[in-house]
Amino acid sequence: MQVGAAFYERLHAQGAEYGRNRYDVARLIAAPAFQSWLRRVDKLQLRSLDVGCGKGQFLFDLVQTLRDRHGANFSYIAVVDLVKVVKGSLLDSVSPAPEFFQQSVDGQELPFVDAQFDFVSCNHVLEHVFQTEHLLREIRRITKPDGLVVISVPNCAALINRLCFLVGGQPLGSEVGTESITYGFWPRFLQNRLQPYDPSGHIRDFTPRGLSDLARACGFRPAGWWAQHGGMVATWMRNIGILLEPQSP
Repeated sequence: MQVGAAFYERLHAQGAEYGRNRYDVARLIAAPAFQSWLRRVDKLQLRSLDVGCGKGQFLFDLVQTLRDRHGANFSYIAVVDLVKVVKGSLLDSVSPAPEFFQQSVDGQELPFVDAQFDFVSCNHVLEHVFQTEHLLREIRRITKPDGLVVISVPNCAALINRLCFLVGGQPLGSEVGTESITYGFWPRFLQNRLQPYDPSGHIRDFTPRGLSDLARACGFRPAGWWAQHGGMVATWMRNIGILLEPQSP
């Protein structure tokens, strides 16, 4: 954990945009599974958790959009991350103020009681985690039976990655080192384009089928897909989101 913590603290400190990915939240909320969840919960007393909150961009957009467009309000928001978010981040603008828990989520229990949250998000965290099943089962444990979970990851089976495989190249989002992101990319101009970017610490690769099977094994029912950055067919995009509902034991 000490090596991992130092690695991510450096990324957060050096990159103003690291941990601040933008998401098509409107497309997520419009998904049938999300709309079904909104109809069955108390929209004025929502309890939410963001696992691996980064700098708070997703949570800020989600809370604002749900409040402005759907009249939803949160009674409690919690966030978990390995790196302490600095003052002045977007999390300071989220209401109610999120309760921050600083810890690793790889192999550790989440600090919450069972069936506590209506909505749990975990965006671009799972690809950094060794014990993926443990984390998903922890998320299942703390999610209410009628709750909704959204998980997003890079898509190893994206169309652009299939082209990379055809020429023996490395797929985007898959990393083989901590010093450069360019290993394995071909032709050379692609390496040059990627040179300014640092590795993010990915240790897991996902396809839509792999992510879906993993979720089922950990007690969830896949309820839909989310084209995280826009696009017509979510499962062909570079980054994918899956909407999950807890399965009855």
